Amino acid sequence: MTMTPRRLRAPAVDGGVLADPPLAEAPGLFDANRARLASWDHDFQGRRAGRLRAMARHEILEQSRRFLRRFGLDDLDGLPEPGRDPNVPLIVTGHQPELSHPGVWVKNFATASIAGAVGGLGLNLIVDNDIPKAVAVRVPFRENGRLLSRYVAFDEWSGEFPYEELPVRDEGAFASFADRTLALMGGVIDDPLLRHDWPRAIEAAGTTDRLGLRLAAMRRAREAAWGVRNAEIPLSRVCESEAFLWFTCHLLAHLPRFRRVHNAALGRYRKAHGIRSRNHPVPELTQDGDWYEAPFWIWRRESPRRHPLLARQVDSTRMELRIAGEDEPFCELPLGPDRDACCAVERLRELPAQGVRLRTRALTTTMFARALLGDLFLHGIGGAKYDELGDEVFRGVFGIEPPGFLTLSLTLWPGLPDDPASAEELRRVEAQIRDLTFNPDRHLTDPMPEAARSAVLAKQSAVDGPTGSRRDRIARYFAIREANRALEPFVSAERGDLQRQAERLRTGLARNALARSREYAAVLHPSDRLRSALKGASRVAST
Repeated sequence: MTMTPRRLRAPAVDGGVLADPPLAEAPGLFDANRARLASWDHDFQGRRAGRLRAMARHEILEQSRRFLRRFGLDDLDGLPEPGRDPNVPLIVTGHQPELSHPGVWVKNFATASIAGAVGGLGLNLIVDNDIPKAVAVRVPFRENGRLLSRYVAFDEWSGEFPYEELPVRDEGAFASFADRTLALMGGVIDDPLLRHDWPRAIEAAGTTDRLGLRLAAMRRAREAAWGVRNAEIPLSRVCESEAFLWFTCHLLAHLPRFRRVHNAALGRYRKAHGIRSRNHPVPELTQDGDWYEAPFWIWRRESPRRHPLLARQVDSTRMELRIAGEDEPFCELPLGPDRDACCAVERLRELPAQGVRLRTRALTTTMFARALLGDLFLHGIGGAKYDELGDEVFRGVFGIEPPGFLTLSLTLWPGLPDDPASAEELRRVEAQIRDLTFNPDRHLTDPMPEAARSAVLAKQSAVDGPTGSRRDRIARYFAIREANRALEPFVSAERGDLQRQAERLRTGLARNALARSREYAAVLHPSDRLRSALKGASRVAST
């Protein structure tokens, strides 16, 4: 079986949208997914897929209401309720609780728009079991007429801990972040959203000390102000739901087979994409004797570093679980390939009280969300590339074509002063400089300076000279080079002009690399333009 890679690239122009398939086709993709899932009733160790989907929606959406209510954001009244009626559509997306750029944030707007078009509800998963990339954002500013950028921190870096375990370490830095950032920017961006929204993040400090949840509350409040009402829940809560634990037990009960399917699919993915790294896009699931690595993270509350979960089938009805790096199992499950998982689920539900965190990884996050929670999942570019592999694993594990997903991203520049320089113009100027070097005779004034005539004649004689032997060719090369050197003084003024022009273009392109970056945090963008771009890029006609 071969894999055909999808070529997904962020749009290069301001306001450009990548939607694969186009957003207008989202309702049709939703219909196809619903039909496919309706006919799929896989047995998850004693619970059928249809029953688990209803269970997952009810439990997770009830948790979502409680989560939103905690932050004063429970604004879902009057919207369709998939948690009470499993026939109501549920559109799902998710991302880490970071200060993301508009190309990420647009998924939340599109999720709500698609949900509205099909008469359903949107759900955003706050991926708080992931690790922060940074606790600072790149901020543009002007200095002595030059456009520059610098990182401004909103907290102290505390190591590679998951968001759900990460409190704000420096409350002073967090509280002063907006003031310091706005002072550095000095008005280079008009009316940045940060000015309006950071007080909401500070207000959330009265509810939680968790960095990620404060940022999520700020973002969700802005979405509400702009008319976007999605359900919202941390992924850590999802991973403690009963439906998710049935899903987990099923994968654990068939772990040797899952590992074979996963690693074979990973090999095909790497071959299709020409990847040689053993760690990209994910490492293989390992085996050490009768211990198998499972597609889940595990850690203890008092030592919140993520480790792979290891599992060993003791006999046909018992399984042991171990944290990678520890010597002894921490749990025994009454679980086997042919055993109902009800007792194992109950055992896993005890783990949070014991300070043990069992969490999903990227591939199993979307496998659960697409198969047992939502009717349509929205990915960004990175997630879509991961789920090329996820689709292969899904086919191998469940024996059916996985429900389709939609990939969406937006390129939005923040409105910084840019330069008319272009890479095409620089290439043209550099080509002219090269031609002056190797063909200065083509650029002499007319009439030709008398002092240059002998060099031109010498070059023409060398060009027309013999090339039959290696010695002839070497002599010809040096004669042409010597003639070109003799002609350099006659084109030096033109060369100087072109070199100065090339330097101006390089300076302009360097400025544009800052001015036209799509990676600036959304909170740094002008409020009104950001709102228009996000709403416009996510619009879907109602069916």
